[in-house]
Amino acid sequence: MVSSYMKIMIIGGLLATLLHSPAAPQSPTVAGIRLLGSELQTARDVSARKKAAEGLGRASTPLSVALLRRARTAERDVQVRLEIVRALRRIAFQRYSGYRDALRGIAEAADDTQESDSLVRLRATEALWEAGKKDLLDPVPFMEGQFTDRSARLRMSAVQMLRKHGSVEAADALGRAVINAALSETIRLAAIDALGAVALTEGGPVGRRVVAANVSSTERIGLAPLTTPRAVDRRHERQIAYLTVLVRDPDASSTLVLRAVKSMGRIKDKSSIPVLVELVESHPHDGVRKQATLVLSHVMARQYE
Repeated sequence: MVSSYMKIMIIGGLLATLLHSPAAPQSPTVAGIRLLGSELQTARDVSARKKAAEGLGRASTPLSVALLRRARTAERDVQVRLEIVRALRRIAFQRYSGYRDALRGIAEAADDTQESDSLVRLRATEALWEAGKKDLLDPVPFMEGQFTDRSARLRMSAVQMLRKHGSVEAADALGRAVINAALSETIRLAAIDALGAVALTEGGPVGRRVVAANVSSTERIGLAPLTTPRAVDRRHERQIAYLTVLVRDPDASSTLVLRAVKSMGRIKDKSSIPVLVELVESHPHDGVRKQATLVLSHVMARQYE
C-alpha cells in the first residue's frame, strides 16, 4: 500500500514532470492532467487531493477546469474545496484558456444551492469580486444574489463589497435591498449605510469642484468633459429616490426610517428636501422628526456653499 507521504511525493512529481512534455515544456499533457484529475477524485489523503487541485490550477487548460468543477461537487472536505476555488481563481485571473468556465465554476462555489460551506462560498464570492475589478465580469449581480445567502457573514460581506464598488449599478443593487421587505432588517440597515456612502464618494463640495475643474480644463482644449455637474446631481438623486421609497413606506420600522434619514444627511442632495419636509411635518416618531429637521438644515445650508 502506498503511504500518504508517498502519494504527495508522487503528485509533486506529476507537477514537475507529467504536466509538461519534454517536446513542448510549456504545454501540459492530457495524460498528466487526467492523472491529477483521478488523484483529486480518488486519493484518500486530503493533502494529496489538495496537491492535485493545485496542479490542475497550474495546468490551466479547459480540461483541468472541467475536472476541478466536477470534483468540487463530490468533494466532502472543505479544505480541498477551498483549494479547488483557489485553482479556478488562478486560471480565471491569468486569463488562461478556459477562464470563462473557471469563472462559472467559481460562481457555482459561491451559490448556496450548490455549495454547503459558508467559508467556501465567501472565498468564491471574494474571487468574483476581484474578477470584477479585473474586468473579467460584472460582479454586481453576484453580490446582489448573496443578499439571500444562508450565511449572515456572507450577506454582510456582499453589502460591503458593493459599497466599495461605488458604481451606479452597485448603488441600484443596494437601493433594491433597501426597499426589499423580504430581506432581514440587519441587511437593509447595512444597505442603507452603504447606499449613503456610495453617493458620498461621488460628490460633496470637493467632488463638485473636481467636476468643475474637469469641465473647465477640457473646454480649453476642445474635448468633451468626463462628466458634468448635472450628471453628479442625477447620481445623488438616484440614491435619494430609493431612500425616499423606504421612508414613505408605512410598514417600514422607525429604525429603518431613522437610518435612511441619516444617509440622506450624508448625501446632502437638494432632491431630499421635499421628503425631509414631509417627515418633519407628519412622521409619528419623535426621533425621526428631530433627525429629519437636523438633516434638512444641513441640506439647505449646502445649497449656499
